[in-house]
Amino acid sequence: MPEHAVVNVEALDAGLILTPERYDPRRRASADAGPSIRDFGTPISQQVTPKTAGPGSRYLVLDTGDAREGLILTNKPVGSGAELGSNKKRVRPGDVIISRLRPYLRQVAFVDPGLVPQGVEVVCSTEFYVLRSRNQDSIAFLVPLLLSRAIQEVLRASQEGGHHPRFSLSTLENVGVPTSVLELRTKLSQSVEAAVGRARLADTTISALVGEVDDVSASPAIS
Repeated sequence: MPEHAVVNVEALDAGLILTPERYDPRRRASADAGPSIRDFGTPISQQVTPKTAGPGSRYLVLDTGDAREGLILTNKPVGSGAELGSNKKRVRPGDVIISRLRPYLRQVAFVDPGLVPQGVEVVCSTEFYVLRSRNQDSIAFLVPLLLSRAIQEVLRASQEGGHHPRFSLSTLENVGVPTSVLELRTKLSQSVEAAVGRARLADTTISALVGEVDDVSASPAIS
């Protein structure tokens, strides 16, 4: 049966928004009896630009394609502030990032300490929402929650725009965290951090091995 909703005029969003997907009833699946994501993660919007980057600053820039299924895997070189190109959001280890663009691509990731080379700042595309823990507790558990079937459906139903569909920050903040997930919070966070650590080790190992092959085959014989 097709989904439908009846919305009174006074219930329309500010500006009398008439976009049908804004009132998709499947978006209400994010409403949960328990707390919401905003109770655990604070949205971070601090940005850096080529003009505000400090002299000698070095940056690792993450684009949306660098994050997927909980992991950040990239072999991009570190660049200077002048090479940023456009505004970027500041990121630090322990953050969770999720792309607001085309949520079905599942571009969600935990920012692990192993990603950040010493003396380098990590920044990301403004298409990412950056969540930072409100206290010292890990929010890595949000990664499997945001990738779960139910929440992915909410994000899919909440995207607006035909050519570049995005979902809003309010949609993300209002995602409910089920009690059953909260009971597993510590275990989930530890498991996510451990899994990401193993993936980081594998990634750096392969990169090192590629470097070894490059070194020994700088002048390959042609047969």
